[in-house]
Amino acid sequence: MRFTGLSDDLDSPAVDAFLSAVDWSMNSNTLLLKVATDVSVTAANQRHVLHTYLRSSLFEEMMLAADRHRDWYNLSEDEEYGGLPNERPLLREGFLATTSPLSYAGFLARLRWMLSEAFSPYEHHCSPADAEQLVRDFALELLGQDGSGWLFASVEPDFLRSTGYYSGEEPLRPAYFDGSDSDTTTLIHRDRVCYLLLTNGSP
Repeated sequence: MRFTGLSDDLDSPAVDAFLSAVDWSMNSNTLLLKVATDVSVTAANQRHVLHTYLRSSLFEEMMLAADRHRDWYNLSEDEEYGGLPNERPLLREGFLATTSPLSYAGFLARLRWMLSEAFSPYEHHCSPADAEQLVRDFALELLGQDGSGWLFASVEPDFLRSTGYYSGEEPLRPAYFDGSDSDTTTLIHRDRVCYLLLTNGSP
């Protein structure tokens, strides 16, 4: 199975506005990846395709690139930005990354939850009206007018290393998830194109 990174397609005001709003609300380092496969991704094979992608070298490359692009540099080894040497691969051994289907309405509700209902340590929830506009513009940019043909799934966020903030486990760089309910991963796909949206909100 082959994968091609398409994250350059994500450079748009609507995408940046949504990701930045989630960062502000959840205190998250929100990342969005876009990738193409050489097979059609369906509900039946989505977990296999996802696992294959996660285990590919391209996934970690795209994560690091997205982290730099959004000016976080949390996953970077670049000393210019305070990076430290990475001690392990980003991917955790023995992960399950179990997928659970979401409807289109459930997907939109999940996005609204990130902005106005999820734990917000600094009480930065968006208003319902602002959240609705941000979600509408984001979904339109990614999926078109009505989300037709797209499939959605929640992914168990157990496949990336943890900072140990909540779990107490020893942190090993590079780490992304924090171990709280604000760790989320959402898979979106149609035909051979997939998006992966990740959050790691914490105090």
